[in-house]
Amino acid sequence: MPRLSASFPVRLALRGTTAAVGALFVGLFLPVVLQAGEFDWMVREFSRETGMQPTHIPFFGLAKFVVAVGHPAGTSELNLAIFENADLDAARFSRITDDAVGSAWKPMVRVRSKSGESTNIYARPSGKEMRVLIATLDHSDATFVEVRVQPEALMRFVDEHKDGHGHWN
Repeated sequence: MPRLSASFPVRLALRGTTAAVGALFVGLFLPVVLQAGEFDWMVREFSRETGMQPTHIPFFGLAKFVVAVGHPAGTSELNLAIFENADLDAARFSRITDDAVGSAWKPMVRVRSKSGESTNIYARPSGKEMRVLIATLDHSDATFVEVRVQPEALMRFVDEHKDGHGHWN
């Protein structure tokens, strides 16, 4: 029979505490990680469908940090993906985008020009906030911008700046 030391109950208690802290960490932060990963998943799906890769944007991480900390115009999250030299027609772009975003996103605005440009705006409620995704095809570039906004704060910002004058909150 193995010999148990006096510190065995303490080690056993610490092991249980570590597991509880780990479970708490996963429970609190996993939803945030999964939600942040949703935009990345959509970008990967678009890449898989088109064979294109998003362009690296220097210092964009800093811009995301500023938005996360400063909440300009009620915005708390910002994601951006740009695909250069996108060889797509507007109808195919809209179809691929609809498939990539999935059914949780509701199309709000669709605009197609005769010159082949396309803009699709989707929205999705997220608690008291709203997530907005703007997908554009501009001749040779496809751009995806996602923001998480507080609708009330955004409307206040718009009202303050409707005459072109105002200040940042």
